[in-house]
Amino acid sequence: MPAKRLGVSTPAANALSLMATSDVTCVASVIITNKGGVTAGATVYIEPVDSGGDPSLRVYIVNSLQVSVGQSFETFRFALTVGDKIYVAASTSDVAFSASAVFESTGRANVTYASTAPGFPAVGDMWVNSLTNAVSFYTGSGFNTIATVAPTGPTGPLGPTGPQGVSGPTGPQGSGVTVLGTYASLGLLQADNPTGNIGDSYVVGEDLYIWSDLNSEWANAGKFSGATGPIGVTGPTGPGVTGPTGPTGSTGPSGGPTGATGDTGPTGPTGATGAQGNIGPTGAASTVTGPTGPTGPTGPSVTGPTGAVGATGATGQWDTAQTINAQGDTYTLLLTDAGALIQCTKSSAMNIVVPLNSSAAYSVGQRVDIVQYGSGQVTVVGDTGVTVRATPTAKLRAQYSTASIIKLGTNEWLLTGDLALS
Repeated sequence: MPAKRLGVSTPAANALSLMATSDVTCVASVIITNKGGVTAGATVYIEPVDSGGDPSLRVYIVNSLQVSVGQSFETFRFALTVGDKIYVAASTSDVAFSASAVFESTGRANVTYASTAPGFPAVGDMWVNSLTNAVSFYTGSGFNTIATVAPTGPTGPLGPTGPQGVSGPTGPQGSGVTVLGTYASLGLLQADNPTGNIGDSYVVGEDLYIWSDLNSEWANAGKFSGATGPIGVTGPTGPGVTGPTGPTGSTGPSGGPTGATGDTGPTGPTGATGAQGNIGPTGAASTVTGPTGPTGPTGPSVTGPTGAVGATGATGQWDTAQTINAQGDTYTLLLTDAGALIQCTKSSAMNIVVPLNSSAAYSVGQRVDIVQYGSGQVTVVGDTGVTVRATPTAKLRAQYSTASIIKLGTNEWLLTGDLALS
């Protein structure tokens, strides 16, 4: 049984609106949606084609129905004939109405058995896909797959004709869904199928999208996948065998034996003390003096000439402006950096490298100043063979910290200044 949309409307507040005029004999219903921020009253009535516009002959489906914020309501199914009119009204301008109908197709339906859908189909035409055996009916907007044809079995015997039963009333349209195909993305689905019918659905990736007649969109109904199978049993561990540990070899012999210590020889005897000799006589005292000569005259005093004044020495380095050497990355000091200020401008960590004396022969006592001008921490390191002495660390503490490195020995330097604790 094909279905179609009769019309949609979002009337102004308290304004009566003609939503649709039925062009088929059908069974219809109206979906009412409140998209605003307050509860709204909604009214739906039918003006029969033979009423001549007489208000007393109107058939009210709902009258001042209260629809809460965000709520949707579908009316009961009602019968329409060709020419019947559906009018709607609401107390606010945020209420949307949508009418759809199902109807019997008339005339003979064509059946096409092919791998592709037939061109220019009519409502009620049937197409059997020769590749998948899927059976589809044309609803006016597309083919709706309803079943799959199973292989044909042998024809059974003709059974007796049963008694004619009483025809029951036509039941309401079912709410099942039919999966019509798959797409890699929602955008591809929307491009091929901008609209759909009630019950149409497609698989996009792992999700099932169903046509929502209420919101006129493809709605995600969630994952479309079967349950995960159980985890297989873990196989047994192979029978690996650890080989035996080999014997420890014997310890080789030590060196040869130590020879015996020789005996200490005997101490020789002490010789006898000789006899003391006699004291000789005291000589006679002398009475003869050495005579003193006269004192000579004082010599003249002579002052030598004053020497010439020596040349003035060169002006010391600190009497002139200090050289500033800006560096943006790790830098090895040059001999020309003696007395200069190394301005470290890097925004991440960098090193100042002190070279070997063989590469840059600074004099003992010369120094280089360093400032951490950028935000990157500066570390002073010695090249291989160079010792940099510092406490507590060889790192400058923070941005704008300064330090000086002074040569103490051939390859020994002392770092002092505003240093980091760790």
